Amino acid sequence: MEPLGRTRMNLLLLKRQIEAAERGLALLRSKREALVREFFTAVGRVAERRGELEAAMAQGRSSLAVALGMEGRAALRSAGFAAQRNMLIDLTERNVWGVRFPDLHYAPVARPADARGYALSGVSAYIDETARRFETVLDVILRSVSVELRLKKLGAEIKKVTRRINALEEIVMPSLKRQVREIRQTLEEREREDLFRMKRFKAVSGERTAGSN
Repeated sequence: MEPLGRTRMNLLLLKRQIEAAERGLALLRSKREALVREFFTAVGRVAERRGELEAAMAQGRSSLAVALGMEGRAALRSAGFAAQRNMLIDLTERNVWGVRFPDLHYAPVARPADARGYALSGVSAYIDETARRFETVLDVILRSVSVELRLKKLGAEIKKVTRRINALEEIVMPSLKRQVREIRQTLEEREREDLFRMKRFKAVSGERTAGSN
């Protein structure tokens, strides 16, 4: 049988573990609430960006159809080849509740008409308008990337935090509390046994004292 002092020490340690688990649960719940708020904010932004993208694509396709009809495929290909460029995109991270979110930084996508690589005298207004429309499309896409990545990261982190909360609530806490109950029952049984032995000892001592008289 385990010594009584050690049993009481185990009970004290378990109580401290329960207190630590409860503090951890409170922090995790607060974190999940904050992440959920961020998630719904991101959902709204994603929906907004997708609406912008649909509108920009519709305008871009309309301009492209007009330019194809007015100028032909060869002229569009030539202008597109002249207007191609490399874009530098810088990826940084922001930290919210220990979760790192990616952010994209880049130079403005839209360019003045005389900065697209082709001679203004060599292209029509239809082609230039199509180029402008699709620069807008690209800008919306790039602005959407950060929001989409943020939404995906938030969703994964919320699932992760929820699993940890469930593990604490459904496995760790019940196990610790069950151990506390078992130790308390053991201590109560020992106290009853000690009390019974004490009463028996007093009774025997009383009988011996009476017999000696």
